Amino acid sequence: MQYLNELKDKNITVLGLGITGLGIVRFLLSHGITPRVVDSRAVPPGSQWLADNAPDCKAVYGSLAQASLPSADLIIISPGVALFEPSVAEAIAQGIEVIGDIELFARLNTKPVIAVTGSNGKSTVVSLATEVLKEAGYKVGLGGNIGTAALDLLEQDFDVFVLELSSFQLETTQSLVCTSAMILNVTEDHMDRYPDFAAYCQAKQRIYQHAKHVVFNAIDNNTFANVGVGVSVALAQADYCIKIHDDDLYFTAHQQPVLPVSSLTMMGKHNQFNALAVIALLEPFNLDKVAFAAAFKNFTGLAHRCQFVADVTGVKYFNDSKATNVGATVAALESLKDDVNKIVLIAGGDAKGADLSPLHEPLQAACRAVVCFGQDGVKFLPLHEQSHLVANLQQAILKAQSLAQNGDAVLLAPACASIDMFPNYMVRGEAFCKAVAELAP
Repeated sequence: MQYLNELKDKNITVLGLGITGLGIVRFLLSHGITPRVVDSRAVPPGSQWLADNAPDCKAVYGSLAQASLPSADLIIISPGVALFEPSVAEAIAQGIEVIGDIELFARLNTKPVIAVTGSNGKSTVVSLATEVLKEAGYKVGLGGNIGTAALDLLEQDFDVFVLELSSFQLETTQSLVCTSAMILNVTEDHMDRYPDFAAYCQAKQRIYQHAKHVVFNAIDNNTFANVGVGVSVALAQADYCIKIHDDDLYFTAHQQPVLPVSSLTMMGKHNQFNALAVIALLEPFNLDKVAFAAAFKNFTGLAHRCQFVADVTGVKYFNDSKATNVGATVAALESLKDDVNKIVLIAGGDAKGADLSPLHEPLQAACRAVVCFGQDGVKFLPLHEQSHLVANLQQAILKAQSLAQNGDAVLLAPACASIDMFPNYMVRGEAFCKAVAELAP
């Protein structure tokens, strides 16, 4: 880690003291590097830890305009801080290098990396890929935007790293060499962060900069617009797709059968796509089919991602609280609609400035009714003739129960962030599951 020795002679500022920022500080301190810490909040979450454990770290809390960012040799920025924030933009304009924790990881790492980004499905794909590699005997470090911070992974003895990366993390990453990389999909999200959809797509595209094996979604032009050579994934008509073999549906790679689709325990067409993505991403490792078969059987999916909760008097309840944007909600509807009679969708929260109109057709095709709540709940009302606005999630569940008929599904897939009413999507999903468990039959 020669680069760490170079950093010891630099004036380093860590900008943002949330979970990622505190992890960066701890990593630097563990290697004998004492940074300056800056945060716009008067009392950021990690301030007490810093005071107790790193009193030599100079900390500047409050207005960034008073933080003299251009005085640094290097700024390591947390993903939650936008590059267009005036003080950050000024530092960049003056030639100060601004990187994130993933870029620092990239400059230090020597092991193979599998990297995945996308608006939806990232966590499922990287988790399933990790399980396949473990079945094949690899020691795997899973992290980035899920699980362990990337810098913490470096401190452990892994054979390969599997990283979920957000557009925020990719904005400040330019050196990451990937054995394989994929953009799963790109749908409108974080429009409160980016000037337009094109800028959001460009941030995602950065994952391919130094990828040796590029994987893209054959039916989403935004995942391969700037790709020269790569392999495609789709449910049909792609390098990795589903075909009939011996009168059965099979996951195939370059026209060759790999495993029957029935080997996958997770339900839904979107999870079949996720499985194909994993097979494509792991192509460079030449793994035995046995590893895929075992992982596909044992992996039942992640909580809050189209998670089956209960069957209450013939109505199935699903928790997809992780569906925080329109694309994720559409994927959930498409996944369930062929397996149930009709869907009663529960939606709403903070739409983050997104255009909700692409939901109109999927709602018409799949839903009996829509029950909406939260800050932007009213924006869902024009999307379906049977739309009902309620005050909170508890009321939404009771209303959905009254509307659903035998053979239907009630689906929490809000198409919105949870921050208007809940700390995060996990708490929202847990509240849904708890309320469903208490429903009277």
